[in-house]
Amino acid sequence: MMRGSNRPYVCWRCLTAKTPLAPASSGLRFTPQLQSPSDISRRSYAGARYKYGGGGGGGGRRRGNLVTASHEELAHIREKSDIRERLREWESANREPSRRMLEDIPMQNTPLYNFLTRPDVLSNIREDEEETELQRNSRKNRVLFEADELADLRGSTSALLVGDLIETRQARRYGYGRLPVLAICLGRHHGLQYFYMSTGEVVPERNIPTLFTLTNFVPQAKLQPLIDILPEDPVTNPPNVLFHKHTPAALKAASRLQGELIKFYQDSVSFYQSHLTLDTAGSFLAHHDHPQYLNLEELADKLLPEYLKQQERFPPHALYAVHTALQRDDWTFRPLNAKWHRRNYIYEVRPAADIRILRKVENQVRELVEGAALRDNPAESISLLRKNSLGSFILKARGVIQTNRLWREWTPHGMIGPSDENNDNLASWTKQDVDYIRFMELWSCHRIVPKASQLESLGATILRLTKMYEEADWLAHWTGFTFLQEIGWIPPWEIPARYEYRFPDAKVHRGADMVMPPVDINSSFRPDIAQGHRRDWGETTVFCVDSEQTADVDDGFSIEATEDPGVHWIHVHIADPASRIDPKSELARQLQKAPSSLYLPGFPNKMMPRDLEQQFSLDPGRPALTFSAKVNERGDMLDYKVEPGTLQNVLHVPKNEVASILPGPQPRTPSDADAFAVGRPPAPPQPVKRITTAADLAQKDRDDLVLLDRLCAALKDRRVEKGQLPQFQPRFSSPEVSLDAVVVKGDPDVPDSMAWKGDPFIKLTHPHPTAADRLVERLMHTAGEVAAKWCQARRIPVPYSTQPEALRNLAELTAFRREHVDPVAARGEPVPVDALYNLFALVGTSELSADPAPFYSVGLDAYAKSSSPLRRFGDLVVHWQIHGALAHERATGRSLAGQDCSDTPDLLPWTRHALARALPGLQALQRQVKQVDNRDGPNQWAVQALLRAWRFGEAPLPARFAFVVDGLYPFGLRGRLENFYGLAASIDLARLDGVARLADVHVDDRFEVEIHDINVVTTLVSVQPLRRLAPAGTDAELRGADADVDADALTPA
Repeated sequence: MMRGSNRPYVCWRCLTAKTPLAPASSGLRFTPQLQSPSDISRRSYAGARYKYGGGGGGGGRRRGNLVTASHEELAHIREKSDIRERLREWESANREPSRRMLEDIPMQNTPLYNFLTRPDVLSNIREDEEETELQRNSRKNRVLFEADELADLRGSTSALLVGDLIETRQARRYGYGRLPVLAICLGRHHGLQYFYMSTGEVVPERNIPTLFTLTNFVPQAKLQPLIDILPEDPVTNPPNVLFHKHTPAALKAASRLQGELIKFYQDSVSFYQSHLTLDTAGSFLAHHDHPQYLNLEELADKLLPEYLKQQERFPPHALYAVHTALQRDDWTFRPLNAKWHRRNYIYEVRPAADIRILRKVENQVRELVEGAALRDNPAESISLLRKNSLGSFILKARGVIQTNRLWREWTPHGMIGPSDENNDNLASWTKQDVDYIRFMELWSCHRIVPKASQLESLGATILRLTKMYEEADWLAHWTGFTFLQEIGWIPPWEIPARYEYRFPDAKVHRGADMVMPPVDINSSFRPDIAQGHRRDWGETTVFCVDSEQTADVDDGFSIEATEDPGVHWIHVHIADPASRIDPKSELARQLQKAPSSLYLPGFPNKMMPRDLEQQFSLDPGRPALTFSAKVNERGDMLDYKVEPGTLQNVLHVPKNEVASILPGPQPRTPSDADAFAVGRPPAPPQPVKRITTAADLAQKDRDDLVLLDRLCAALKDRRVEKGQLPQFQPRFSSPEVSLDAVVVKGDPDVPDSMAWKGDPFIKLTHPHPTAADRLVERLMHTAGEVAAKWCQARRIPVPYSTQPEALRNLAELTAFRREHVDPVAARGEPVPVDALYNLFALVGTSELSADPAPFYSVGLDAYAKSSSPLRRFGDLVVHWQIHGALAHERATGRSLAGQDCSDTPDLLPWTRHALARALPGLQALQRQVKQVDNRDGPNQWAVQALLRAWRFGEAPLPARFAFVVDGLYPFGLRGRLENFYGLAASIDLARLDGVARLADVHVDDRFEVEIHDINVVTTLVSVQPLRRLAPAGTDAELRGADADVDADALTPA
């Protein structure tokens, strides 16, 4: 990453490379000559040996494994080199104020890290000093502070068990390091997760990142002496427990653990060195033009010989050696976001075509850099830029950008300005040009190497040579994102979240929906597996409660009285594509690769092909698989069943209409004052199906809805007794985004520039859940409970939702809820964010399992999602398994209840073994979709809307905002804009000057702020504090005695 400057300079990587110094044509200057990757071994821990020019002897001296120049050679170099003179001349001619590069310890909230001058940020920096007031105050930092993130995107430490071995690259206190550190989990004690680190420390970690996990590395008995010394309150100065309490037993245990870690590492190193093919894994694993997604075990199967396996598994040190090799080839292998998976890590293997482009750009940039050393003003040297194809591309891109700026303003905020004008000058790009555009796309959009990498310097060099970004503070990936917008390759309002989807064979189209590979649907069909055995539901009223625009209706419900007073059957009718789609077909395999519908605002993409969606969406005459629960007024489930059927009397009733019938507060009518919007509103949407309003319903139907609501509330009460969590609201509803006002010129399939006239309509609203939302949620929980019970009784493997950490922490969890959560929820008040964090740390992660287990968050002994087979592949698997078992029961006339169907390939599409192997990948993809659709995408649209209002005046904004502190860090404060949808924001340390000392600030403090800067790509909103505000809800705040903030100024328009 290079900071903007008026003069280019040689890349630091070239200057610091240990390479031969070859004299240039003048005979006086030296140019760095980089070695090819094959010349230097990547086995750094084995000791790299570098050779310098001058032949085999050369007079150099050897120190250990390094070759150094002799005194005579150094003297000769100094005599011939005029570098000092040239630097003095350059400084004299180009004097300007010094500009700071990345700090060792950053002083602003930026996603950039300094790996240039400091290879690793050591974990024990300043630990010999007294604990500062800042460090004490920062103990209450909220690692996650947004309610909508906490549900399933919490820290990874909760999934670790006592004795697990992990590798981490986190350097405590000051962010992330690059050197791997091994650690052994000591378990959760006194509310914190403790680890014994390979550095010899015993420390607590709340959210430790890890990319390698080995379960049961050490039995708990060997860890007990260390567990016994763990304090009730975390120690400080330093936070190493062994520094404060070092009993002989603890020291002896630590010594033994250190020995086991050293042996494990040495075994891995020896294995790595004896298998040379690991260094070239990418050359024969990468597909030519498609990325692959494989877990570590699958990669090891392809890289290692079969005879190395022990009990059908490779030894742990061999897997770690493979992991190490993958980490070193970060251009080919990228571990997917650690939050998408827990104990089975997924790698993206870049296609060979992309690696070829990266190597090509590396060579072309090197040529330009070497040529730049011979020119006084390289960025303006036409002959230099025409020296190779990259330079020619840069010249062409410069002209395209200059033309584009006549229509759209450039900004340093990660997107260019809005425009309603036509741009008829569309550039055409050659095949060579497209390669360089692809490189910028890989760097800026796909972020194939998200941390510090050579890609940063290559991309920054290209941006620098365009001479179009001299006003940019950073030539970083977000500037590259703007570059792609300005050359017409991606829309001016594109959001990076679209490139986070990692689906095999899928392609993100420029400004259009994701393109999935074509599938032969007809060959994937089978005859209806339930043909002749479906129940005809006749005149039974089936309520489908969705929005008027929902086309993929996959659930409905009805109620049926029994002979016993107060006892009813609740029927949840689910769309039934599984009855016709062959689970072994090409379509089924494709759905597994993209296992969920995408609901990213502006770019929805359905899992099912549109024709199939319409064929199975619930309507009169459509098939359904019905999950039924027999319940009484107390909420007891007396019986359950699953049966296929055909629906006849289907009513589509919008949620607001249902809510108007149910008891309780009536839904609010949305008003413009509740929303914030930019852009031209679209025309009111029209219903996509026949709608039934509350006024159209017969009295019996209205009574049935009220009865269903009462029975579902009783079921909910029973689940609450077993631990079901209260409902938590997101900070804002998913934004409404419309591209109706955008006119597109160009074809995304043609490798030329495109133009977009107009900009999206973006609307933010506060969530207002209704009684209808709660009713539908409880009914879906009921369907999942019935599906799990039915499959559990037959030992049928399906994707069960489980929370194993909640069971381990049950006693502590119950006590914490009783004291901090349940009383607040009972009063109808929002649960404090710090209480939410601690609550979810105890609950842990939700894991898919082929075996049933309690699902604490919903308060059920077993739970299997089954209500959305049109939208989720996991639900489709549940239906396939149930249909297979039902067909067998009909054929034999006997129930399978009480039998073991876990390994019956002739009966079920998925055996337990096959499903267990598939679930980690399925869960990783589902988490990925959830992060993009529920967090990253909405956040980026919200920040984009804020930028368009702040920078371009598209909507009124308050002049000042209320900022609530969520965390204290060396760079400053992180928090949220209290009166603008809780949008995340930060205050840099330097901006606190004159307002407050960082050491005097605490979590939940409030400041009056104004916007200083916005970055749409990173979603960083930097604010300038003006003064402190009184705590929320205090008399001072209510009277306004401590502040003269205009109430209207703190309310979004």
